Amino acid sequence: MGTPSKTERAAREAITEAAAAATSAAKAAKRLPKKLAAGLEEYIDEARDAADASKKKIRRTPRKVTREAERAIQRLERAVAKAIAAADRKARLRAEARRAADEADRAAKRAAVEAAEAKSLKKSARQAEKAAARAEAEALAAEQALAAEIGEPADTTDSPAEDAAPAADTASDSAAVTQSAVDLAALTVVQLRERARQDGRTGYSRLTKAQLIELLT
Repeated sequence: MGTPSKTERAAREAITEAAAAATSAAKAAKRLPKKLAAGLEEYIDEARDAADASKKKIRRTPRKVTREAERAIQRLERAVAKAIAAADRKARLRAEARRAADEADRAAKRAAVEAAEAKSLKKSARQAEKAAARAEAEALAAEQALAAEIGEPADTTDSPAEDAAPAADTASDSAAVTQSAVDLAALTVVQLRERARQDGRTGYSRLTKAQLIELLT
């Protein structure tokens, strides 16, 4: 046997590369989803076939052997790159789907908490409304009880009868004032304030009992 020609050496290198490409692709296929890995089998077999060229074929048609090996390598590399890209895309979409699902779950939990808080607030509002209604009713009842307690006191501040003497002496006036003060002293502060209101007085709401009596006499 003579020394291999340049074309034979190129053919041998090509089939060695094809065999290596087939081995590498087979390892990559194991890391891919089954469906994508199955799609590589055809190209892996093609590269192995190209690498399995006989010595006789290499001597007779070295250029053809080289072309077939290079073609098989290119097809296999493109197929592997496409499968890996598809697997990466699928993994990315799955990760995004998981993130979306997690976010949806968190949103659902937040919504549930907010709904519970809203329900609690509505309940508190209803309770406050009922309490306000009770307070209003109690205030009205108290006002009515106070009015019943005060009653409608007789008007003791009217002017003397028309047939009375036009001029009274100082002693009579003093006695009338004293009697009026005694009558007023028998009233409560609430009754005195009511009397002041009936008389059209002003500024009596903060006065003491003594001050009210002085105001009314």
